[in-house]
Amino acid sequence: MRLRTARAAMVVSALLTALLAPVTGPGAHAAGPGGPGAPSGGWTGSWATAPTVPFAGNVSAEGFEDQTIRQPLRATRGGEWVRLRLSNVYGGTPLSVDALSLAQPRGPGGIRPGSSTGVTFGGQRSVTIPAGEERLSDPVRFRVRADTDVVASLYVDEATGPATWHRLANRTVYVSQPGSGDRTADVTADAFPTTHTSFFFVTGLEVATDGDTGSVVAIGASHTDGVGSTRDAARSYPSVLARRLGGEVGVLNAGIGANQVINDTEYGSVGALGRFERDVLGQPGVRDVILIQGINDILGAHYFPDEAPTADEVIAAYQELTERAHANGLRIIGGTLGPFRGVTEFTEEREAMRQTLNRWIREDSGFDGVIDLDRLWRDPADASALNPRYDSGDGLHPNDAGYRALAEAIDLSCLSVGPRGTAAPSEPTGERRDCTPLPTTGGIR
Repeated sequence: MRLRTARAAMVVSALLTALLAPVTGPGAHAAGPGGPGAPSGGWTGSWATAPTVPFAGNVSAEGFEDQTIRQPLRATRGGEWVRLRLSNVYGGTPLSVDALSLAQPRGPGGIRPGSSTGVTFGGQRSVTIPAGEERLSDPVRFRVRADTDVVASLYVDEATGPATWHRLANRTVYVSQPGSGDRTADVTADAFPTTHTSFFFVTGLEVATDGDTGSVVAIGASHTDGVGSTRDAARSYPSVLARRLGGEVGVLNAGIGANQVINDTEYGSVGALGRFERDVLGQPGVRDVILIQGINDILGAHYFPDEAPTADEVIAAYQELTERAHANGLRIIGGTLGPFRGVTEFTEEREAMRQTLNRWIREDSGFDGVIDLDRLWRDPADASALNPRYDSGDGLHPNDAGYRALAEAIDLSCLSVGPRGTAAPSEPTGERRDCTPLPTTGGIR
């Protein structure tokens, strides 16, 4: 079945053609050794974000010059050795990073004195990343604790051009003024007058492990990204799930607000089909995948009715993603689609499509497990509407309580990793498990 690309993608089609072609495989180029005592074992993700396409009229299109970008990264798994992943996958020219450091946070935009640690690439302080590629840093001895922030400060001297970014970070990122020079070692935020809520260039924090390297990748749209949750509080459902796992498992957030399963759009970036290789299969140590996505494929019909996918096309895309996960020895858990009555894009026809997809996810999908967030989030008085107690205010995105309810309802034994994980990652059983069982009946309704 041919999977259609939305007309909105035409806005960025030329950009994607130019930028996606040179992207290397899922494994980024690793740099040289990190000095005496550098780890020789495995690596797993502790934090990640999915890069998105820059677009006009935004800082992502303008880029940076002679500026320092300071961004907090919330680790989900701790370690004594770390490395950073930098991305220029959507850049139009080579990206030169002249200094990069990690530090412990201290106050808004500040770092703890004496904690700043330089990050190198092949033993060098600077690195140039060709357009369409990524780079891994050398291993750095830097202690990271689970469920805490580390601060990455990145300095670029020359103009970057359009920046590879993550649009909806839900974090406060600090940027120095143009022409202010290298401020990576500044302990206060005095030199960082501008703030954004997007990540730039840094897309991964990995930790060395002595034992199990397993991690979970949560891929999806705004419900995974955590839109509607409190900024700077790490209250998205992947963050809460990581805390439930006791800091023993890396939980990597590959959500992109407005992202679709099938279509590439300017605002939602490359769809799940196009980014699955990099954002999921390319993550170190991944063993389990949680896919909660499809609502934007439905809502997108409001804006591009002639190019909107059918339910059958979305189902075919789910099947493709399932097959790709299984071919790589991964378990994949699918989520039903949450209610959205009350939003501008709602129609009874689109609600019927949501019900069709949810019925297939529950009854016919090849997912190894099902997270029934529809059942968890819907209004008891109207199954097509979001429960008011979980509504962030727009009828679509949950608040902190809604994301917490989702993360706390997940049966951890559905995972192959973590203290209660029981499933074998490389041998999918073909049987869908109910990963959000009701306390009384244990069944999906």
